[in-house]
Amino acid sequence: PAAGLALWKSAAVSQWAEKQPGERHGRPTAVETSDGEIVTRTPSRRKQALKVKAAIRAGEILLEPTVMVEPPRFKGHKRDRSRPARQAQIEQKMKEMPALIEEYRVERRERREKRRQEERFK
Repeated sequence: PAAGLALWKSAAVSQWAEKQPGERHGRPTAVETSDGEIVTRTPSRRKQALKVKAAIRAGEILLEPTVMVEPPRFKGHKRDRSRPARQAQIEQKMKEMPALIEEYRVERRERREKRRQEERFK
């Protein structure tokens, strides 16, 4: 049950918990009730966390220094990220456009002339 606690990811905390007498931190412990019955109990996660934090404050557990990773860069919208590349592509295509238009017009004229010739001599 204690494995879910973030503090338990630390090797120092795990070693400290193994050395604790009696109530084995985060593990079921056998307790004899007043009736003479043996009951196993697991401390709640909250109580486990409080004991670990108290041990850290008391200096019983020395946590190793942690390295803070940079927070992830805000990605934003894909359209905003790809805008410069899109604008460059549009500029390139606009430079090619007059040649494409001229090619299309020449091809269209030739088709029209060919069709007129065919219709004329039917």
